[in-house]
Amino acid sequence: MFWKFDLHTASQVEKLLEKDDVTLTELLDEDDVLQECKAQNQRLLLFLTQDSSLQELLSLIIREPPSDREEKLRYKYANMACELLTCDVSVINDKVGGDDSLLNMLYSFLEQDPPLNPLLASFFSKTFGSLISRKTEQTIGFLRKKEGFLGLVLKHMYVSAMMDLLLRLISCVEPAQLRHDVLTWLDEEKLIQRMTELIQPHTDNERQSNASQALCDIIRMGRDQPGLQELSGSDPLLTTLEL
Repeated sequence: MFWKFDLHTASQVEKLLEKDDVTLTELLDEDDVLQECKAQNQRLLLFLTQDSSLQELLSLIIREPPSDREEKLRYKYANMACELLTCDVSVINDKVGGDDSLLNMLYSFLEQDPPLNPLLASFFSKTFGSLISRKTEQTIGFLRKKEGFLGLVLKHMYVSAMMDLLLRLISCVEPAQLRHDVLTWLDEEKLIQRMTELIQPHTDNERQSNASQALCDIIRMGRDQPGLQELSGSDPLLTTLEL
């Protein structure tokens, strides 16, 4: 009765990896590549964590795909690249989160002139958000060295993915002491004041709406963090909001 569970049957991904000239695109075309990655297929992970492969994966999520591609397939590779980068495989997290050149490549998406592509912005936000959660100290240290980081996020606040990234930075950092340090940094960068300035008649509706929603979420999260309150007595952002 167990004949159909033949564990020795090679997957198509394995067969592709036998080729000396296999390309990332060929692997991304396979339906089981994500499952093989999550299952810690070592040959696949060795391929994916090569510098050239990671650069190509990041490029897929920060750059517009060719316009001549069929519309329903245009973002296929970008979506799969994002899934691979955020599937919580430690060797991928370690390689991206520990390499400033890769982080700079990802960060370059923020440095583009508006408008950002909303779908690519969602892939960017998910990828950076994953690094904030899983390679916290390295990613926070990288962002704190970027003097214009907060200004760029607010500049692109018309895209809801930027609000999501900001809220992840506020809510998903552990341990509590590091989270308090991040909140203090954001408060010193005048986050609340700068977001409040976006809620003005001269600001476009999307940025007004996302800034308003983010402020509401900051209040809610600030009142629902008992660990942080026990550590420091107050949330710096919440304190500023309540002044």
